[in-house]
Amino acid sequence: MLASAATATASEPAGLHQSLDKLARDEKFSGAVVVRGPDGVRFARGYGWANPFERLAFTPDTPVDSGSLAKPVTSAAVLLLIRDGRIELDAPVQRYLPEYPHASATVRHLLSHSAGLAFTESLEALANRSNAELLAAADPLLFAPGTAFSYCNLCFMTLALLIERVSGMHYLAFVRERLAVPPGVALRPQRLADWTGRAIGFRSKPDGAIEPFDSWEGELLYGAANLSISASQLAQWGSEWWQPRLQALREVATTAARIGRNESGLTLGNWYCAPTGRRCHYLGHHEGFHHMLYWDADRRISIAMVSNNALAPALQQRLQRGLVAFAEDEPDRGRRELETQFADRRVAVGRFKLPSGERVEVNARGRRHFVRRGGLDYPAVLIGAGIRYVPGLDLYVAGTLDRRLRWLSLYEDFQATPARK
Repeated sequence: MLASAATATASEPAGLHQSLDKLARDEKFSGAVVVRGPDGVRFARGYGWANPFERLAFTPDTPVDSGSLAKPVTSAAVLLLIRDGRIELDAPVQRYLPEYPHASATVRHLLSHSAGLAFTESLEALANRSNAELLAAADPLLFAPGTAFSYCNLCFMTLALLIERVSGMHYLAFVRERLAVPPGVALRPQRLADWTGRAIGFRSKPDGAIEPFDSWEGELLYGAANLSISASQLAQWGSEWWQPRLQALREVATTAARIGRNESGLTLGNWYCAPTGRRCHYLGHHEGFHHMLYWDADRRISIAMVSNNALAPALQQRLQRGLVAFAEDEPDRGRRELETQFADRRVAVGRFKLPSGERVEVNARGRRHFVRRGGLDYPAVLIGAGIRYVPGLDLYVAGTLDRRLRWLSLYEDFQATPARK
């Protein structure tokens, strides 16, 4: 496989290229990484094939399917309209979208993934249907708005409609003009054949051959996903979050969302943040694509990683943690992250005690697992033989041989011990 495509800069984080190059040569990573600092771009390289079927090399400027990395953009646009006095956070959605089907739902519920909207997310259900059509065909509520968490793509499609209705501008024009989203960022075309020069999602088959694992044909939805964006553009937008012009917005966007009396693992701006709220990240994941945008307002670091080769579950969070370490000029820590194994083992049901003393619970309902933290249940999705990913907490959990719980997020890495009831 093709390894690196780009040129070095004088301030490149030591050891980062060598580590990514090795992953690419071992066929574990195909994509691009861009690191920006206060003086501009520090690192910008592509690895492997953007399109392995036509031998198109990955570069920092290769467009990808953003996946859910559109959600922080949508959230920021809504929070900006709230700051402008055009929207009220706790107002009914129907005040701005009379066609919204549930009178008790508020704007806050949409932003916090607590609106209770059910949505069949399949290729057949999404193909060639607009945001408005998908909202009109929404299934009955999963729960009363504001009472639980359920990761909600339809919430953010609805918010895109709300932005357009209130601002009088198209969603894309608004976020470019008001949020400094780079001008080259676009909405992906409905027909994949019209989306030229982009990365193709792929994966390896058991026999070692590769097959497409790509964006879906006929998608029209936006607000929740479907930005066509490159690593360079993502890193540029990430660097906006330490600029003075976004300071007031950042303070609101990094405030924990609330669901009832409980704080969510996500912020109002749809970021996962360290406790200080000064460094945050979000992910985009769809088929073979897995991306991260991270920014640190104190160090003034922005990191964008995009990939298209269905990163192994055990590598995803480790790679992201490693990139942060390299960007913080700690190459030994970065290498350790990439060399540390995250074993696939079945997660045990039970109560666990974190090193902080906090108690969390893993429970099962039928075949589904949930992690209960801070009074809220977060569904856990099986992504490996034993690894489960928890949207809403950005948490990877697995079991250990002594029945402890392996707990891995971008900001935490430890084994939680079984707790006495």
